[in-house]
Amino acid sequence: MAEAPKPRPSKPRATRFVLRPYRRIPTWLVLYYLSGECVGKGVVTNLSQLGMRVQGDHAVEPGLDLALRVTFADDDPPIEIERAMVRWVDGYDFGLDLVLVSPFAARHIAHLLSGQIRAPQMPA
Repeated sequence: MAEAPKPRPSKPRATRFVLRPYRRIPTWLVLYYLSGECVGKGVVTNLSQLGMRVQGDHAVEPGLDLALRVTFADDDPPIEIERAMVRWVDGYDFGLDLVLVSPFAARHIAHLLSGQIRAPQMPA
């Protein structure tokens, strides 16, 4: 009689579920990021009050601190974020926690987010 195959032990996943306290909003904002090792340019593809997802042109590593300059509108000066920490990396995509943000920059981000949340959605 043939034996049934033994089930393989499952490997623990490296990813985990994280409940975010703020809603993420899809965006397409130009961003420059600076560390002691590099200067990069990218696009913010989603934004929340506490973080963002970036598609960059220079590789970064988790744990790296960056200074940011984000352009929210063509006619407005860029907003500077003094310190953001790289939380995860997938190729040239990475997630940032906003660690040190001036009150002015925080108000600007909050204004942009509240405007996006209230904006009527286009029908699919």
